[in-house]
Amino acid sequence: MDIQEKELQHLSELIRRVSNLLSPDTYLDNVSDIINKQVRDRLIGVYPKCFLKAKNVWGRELPIMPICNRRGIEDPSMIAFSLKVANAMKDSPNIDQDHLGSTIVKLTRLQNKFSKSIPKPDEMAAKKALTTRLMTKVKDYLSLLSPKD
Repeated sequence: MDIQEKELQHLSELIRRVSNLLSPDTYLDNVSDIINKQVRDRLIGVYPKCFLKAKNVWGRELPIMPICNRRGIEDPSMIAFSLKVANAMKDSPNIDQDHLGSTIVKLTRLQNKFSKSIPKPDEMAAKKALTTRLMTKVKDYLSLLSPKD
């Protein structure tokens, strides 16, 4: 991953967090939007990449696993909801299990992505490491100067 991709990933994560702080959607708001067929169809039309598909045994793809909230931003709670739905569909005879397995892998990867902390650009990490080392040296120096009891 090059520097620009890391910076874009960092900005994307910050935008997602700021958006959640400014207008927090509750988990139930997002799930109720997905359950409502009219809202779900509108969201699929506006944000088609926000829905992962499951194939039935006849080969028809069903976009039933949301990964974004209603504003089109990837949401960890919606990813967890979709992962629960996908795991519940594992034993269904009407769902193509091979396609469902790959969808579960995608959802797990997305969940792991959001479970990690915000990626820091290399420059910021280097500055933080330098600052930490300098502060440690200052503390060591001050401990040498202080009188011992």
